[in-house]
Amino acid sequence: MKTMVAGGVVQALLALGLVSYHVAPALAVEKSTTFNTQLQWVTQLVVKEKSTGLKTQSVATDGASTRADVATVQRWSAAAQLPMTYKRPMSGGAHVLTLPNVMTLEDAQTVAQRMEASGQFEYVSPDRIMRPMALATDPLFGQQWNLLAPTASAPGGANVTAAWDTTTGVNTVGVGIVDTGIRADHADFVGLSFGTGRNFVSNSAMTGSSDPKTGNTIPSGFVNNGANNTLTNTDPSDPGDWVTSSDAALYPTFCGSSVSNSSWHGTFVAGQIGAQRNNGIGIAGIAPRVRVQMARALGKCGGATSDIMDAVTWLSGGSVPGVTNNPTPVKVINMSLGGSGSCSTLEQNSITAARALGVTIVAATGNEAGPVDAPANCTGTIAVTAHSQEGDNAFYANVGAQTVISAPGGGAGTVIPGSASKIVSLSNTGTTTPVASPAGDAYAQDIGTSMATPHVAATAALMLSVQPALTPDNITAIIRQSARPFVAGTYCATHAGVCGAGTLDAGAAVAQAQGSPTVHATASASSVTANTAVTLTSIGGAGYNKTTSSTVWAQTAGTPITLTTTGPDANGVSTATFTPGVAGVYSFSVTLTNSSGATASDTVSVTTTAAAATSGSGTGSGTATSSSGGGGGGALPLWVAGLLVAGGLTGWKRRSLSH
Repeated sequence: MKTMVAGGVVQALLALGLVSYHVAPALAVEKSTTFNTQLQWVTQLVVKEKSTGLKTQSVATDGASTRADVATVQRWSAAAQLPMTYKRPMSGGAHVLTLPNVMTLEDAQTVAQRMEASGQFEYVSPDRIMRPMALATDPLFGQQWNLLAPTASAPGGANVTAAWDTTTGVNTVGVGIVDTGIRADHADFVGLSFGTGRNFVSNSAMTGSSDPKTGNTIPSGFVNNGANNTLTNTDPSDPGDWVTSSDAALYPTFCGSSVSNSSWHGTFVAGQIGAQRNNGIGIAGIAPRVRVQMARALGKCGGATSDIMDAVTWLSGGSVPGVTNNPTPVKVINMSLGGSGSCSTLEQNSITAARALGVTIVAATGNEAGPVDAPANCTGTIAVTAHSQEGDNAFYANVGAQTVISAPGGGAGTVIPGSASKIVSLSNTGTTTPVASPAGDAYAQDIGTSMATPHVAATAALMLSVQPALTPDNITAIIRQSARPFVAGTYCATHAGVCGAGTLDAGAAVAQAQGSPTVHATASASSVTANTAVTLTSIGGAGYNKTTSSTVWAQTAGTPITLTTTGPDANGVSTATFTPGVAGVYSFSVTLTNSSGATASDTVSVTTTAAAATSGSGTGSGTATSSSGGGGGGALPLWVAGLLVAGGLTGWKRRSLSH
């Protein structure tokens, strides 16, 4: 893990942590075993009984929701050994209960386990507060390096421009965004197809919750912050999520201890996906011709897991009590948000149900420089970590075995400081409430896993635009098999199994979605001394509905050597190792052939210098062996940097550095 030290401020976002980290020589870098574990607080539980058919106590004044009866709530309280207050029903047959007092996540989990031990419940989950995962910085418009093809000097681009040669999306493919809402009047959205949206943040969100530090209770409507949240609303507008000095003084646990401007996080994320292209203004979105639907579930100081999961259910076409079903269910959901801890049963059930409806779930791993957050760590989710323009894992980015892919998130790398270039997207000039277009139209630069995640969600939408039959599992497999191997010497290249398959290549993903094979190759080092072992790695896929017939490595230049090959494995990874005996340039090709006979190839070269202590006279056998199968689809100076990171104070957060 990367070392995190509590304290600090994040501009335009909640103050949640000060990061310090050290970069050692490439092969020595480790993320420390400590990470940002700021205390989380819980005010609600979500419960689902094993039995069905709850009795009716009353119908809500809005005439929409059936509530659990008094006896049932008393029985639940007895199981908890605490007096619980009924709040509301939610999707999936679950119910939200209010705890008698605010408690730590650990204590809430103890209560949940006590209730589950009674045998009455399918599950009991703490209703954590979540926040966006972005890092907003200066509102300057910069080059969109993140969309370009990778180069030797800037290998972190996602190759979106290659995907545009095939498609910029179709409006029959919907991308749902669960976030802070949107400022849809921005001029760079003109021409974007917007589907029906909704605000899921209620006036009662966190109402009555007592801040553990001050004892002050959250008033009604505080989190919603004045947005339209009537039962019939179709308005996901972002009213702003600014934190005043009074808010920070009254509710430091929930809101942080510092003043912050409105983040316009949802607008930023939506702009990455859907900002219009070739319109003479602003930026280009990754998939400007798809349909975008916003479900607002984050408000001032965060959002409840129950609201977020209801938003996921609604976007995917499932039923939420008291809410008219989504008339145009989406095929991809972007969640640039999260909170520390394991995936709860509530989260897993909601994600599993959405996937069963054919929806691909893409979520940010988090910005605490620690393990993967929820819901990105839920089974079936495409968990996205972030890398820099130089292709190195970003200093703030969470990693772990659940990570599927890395995408551009900006900022400095863990091993390679680099340019610390940011991601640019849409924003608003309002520091508190929004300013109407055109005066309110703005662009901002940001870093975080929030920024990385929309690259993958939008790429999935482009894939579905050329092949609508793709399932969530198909999309995950292609995202993995179309990835580029991690750049040599970066954190992820030397820490196998924690950063996902590789770095996102949108162009290759779209090609595979069309049924064409792709393959990318790299070497463990571009330059070595003689008699140093080198590993060549390729990642490839046969294309949708195809299988891999063979993956063949061949030497194309240099003193002949022997290659020892492995793979391809289930993720399309094939390797070839060799040890150069003399100085020179050694070049290789790798060719993948699919079941239709189509081929894809890539090349890689390694420069070898003479070993210092010897004249270097060894040669290889001159024979290159290859593998085939049916698989488918130098040290750096020490440096120190202190940067501000949005961390995990009370749960769900935006995944950007303004995660």
